[in-house]
Amino acid sequence: MKKTLLSVCLAALSLTSVSAQDEKPFTEKPKGEVVNLYRSSKGYYGFFGNAKAYTSHGEWTRMVFAEDGAVWLENPISSLYGKSWIKGYKAQGDTIAFDLPQVIWEETFNDVTSYGKLYKMVVEETDKYGTYVRDEESQTLKYLWKDGKLTLCDGMACGMCTPTGGWTGYGENNFEGINIENNTTKPSENAKVYDGLMLYMDLNDQAQQWPVKYAIDGDDVYLGNLSTNLKGYWIKGTMKNNEATFPSTSFVGIDTTTVCYAYASRVDYKTAYTPYGDAYDSTYIVKEPLVFTYDPSANTLSSKQKMGIHQSDGEREPLKSTDIFDVYRVPLISPWVEKPNSPLPPKFSSYMPWYTGVTPAYGGVEFLLSYYSVDGNYLDPSKLYYSFYIDGEMLTFTPEEYPNVEKEMDLVPYTFDDDLHFYKIDDNTRRLYYFHEPKVKVGMEALYVDEVDGKPVTYSSGITEYYISDPTGIKTTTPEESKVESITFTDLSGRQILRPGKGVYIRTITMKDGTKQSKKVVR
Repeated sequence: MKKTLLSVCLAALSLTSVSAQDEKPFTEKPKGEVVNLYRSSKGYYGFFGNAKAYTSHGEWTRMVFAEDGAVWLENPISSLYGKSWIKGYKAQGDTIAFDLPQVIWEETFNDVTSYGKLYKMVVEETDKYGTYVRDEESQTLKYLWKDGKLTLCDGMACGMCTPTGGWTGYGENNFEGINIENNTTKPSENAKVYDGLMLYMDLNDQAQQWPVKYAIDGDDVYLGNLSTNLKGYWIKGTMKNNEATFPSTSFVGIDTTTVCYAYASRVDYKTAYTPYGDAYDSTYIVKEPLVFTYDPSANTLSSKQKMGIHQSDGEREPLKSTDIFDVYRVPLISPWVEKPNSPLPPKFSSYMPWYTGVTPAYGGVEFLLSYYSVDGNYLDPSKLYYSFYIDGEMLTFTPEEYPNVEKEMDLVPYTFDDDLHFYKIDDNTRRLYYFHEPKVKVGMEALYVDEVDGKPVTYSSGITEYYISDPTGIKTTTPEESKVESITFTDLSGRQILRPGKGVYIRTITMKDGTKQSKKVVR
């Protein structure tokens, strides 16, 4: 049957609550042999009652072969990141089958819990449009697993429906997953490893910096920590006559935060135009080596080229600007010794008054963060956080109110961006939406959190406060005036933990006046 879903009109379907819902999505990674898959998908996503076409390359997903013979597949619809698994089994030959429906989505809003189920779908022709409907003949979804590749069998499609069977607009009709394991490249024990600070120009011609690592081992040269979520990964090149040459594209590693395979490439860009005539920089991979010049006397690496960090290997589809995390123009990498101190205070750039036109009501702020300390030294972004205050009280962000927050969060990483409530507008600008109404003022505090001799050390910027009734009355406390001295976590045995994992902890906020506030938190 011909698929005619490029322009689909749907009724405004939503996931409906079920009073006696016994099934829940399976969200824990099953035990067994894990296979990492480089995923390319085509399908649809729901958008205000319509289904929009969706194509993706280079996403990361997993398959697990359990000891009991079950086969599990993570995130069956690429356009819907539900962190859920469906359970299947080995069928005839190389076929892996999944008997549907299975619950893949759960969300709670205004104390109402809703569910979504995965169904095998077919296209139903209509006079004017086509739409997905449940396959009434069979609910067995089949994939082929052969030679390290998982593919959705011809003629197969799946979609998320309400518990009563109405399609939500999320679906997939093409899937290819290639087994590519994570990058294990790293310098040898004999290599000289350096902390480096990379100075570069961004696409807006602004000078920026980023902390990296580099290593030299004879004729081998390595670059590491090339992006926010890729700490600990290295790419390898060759040194000859003080020229460090890297492949045009190198696999960096699996980014488990944005759920993709990340690559480093030599890139360039040209002016392109949107359908509306707006110009933008379209970046593409240059099929030539990425070359740095090494200065042994200064121990620096520099390049006149551009290096990009991006999702997908760029081979299966031309690289799009939305796939690129970072572009480093004319990078210069120099040795760096970090000097921890208090970060510069945040600055409010705009304030959104409390809005009651929707439920829940909300407010918003936009603010500027600095990566520099009060004495002018660059600070490692991975150690920088901010806290938000409403009427003098620090706000705790919880998964119940903020769906993309996985655990209670008092300190928000500078790099955090969920494209929903927390936005990284550019390198320095952030936007935040919140659900607790301020009466007098809001505040923002930047903090540098590090570990010294196994114990956490916190440096505060002081709190910048914005007075709602008098927007010109912005006040910034000094670190000495700031209420917070430190924030520490201990386990139930009293041991201090720098960054708590899963479990039960005691969070203690120590104020400048010596008073303490303790609270039990569950991660």
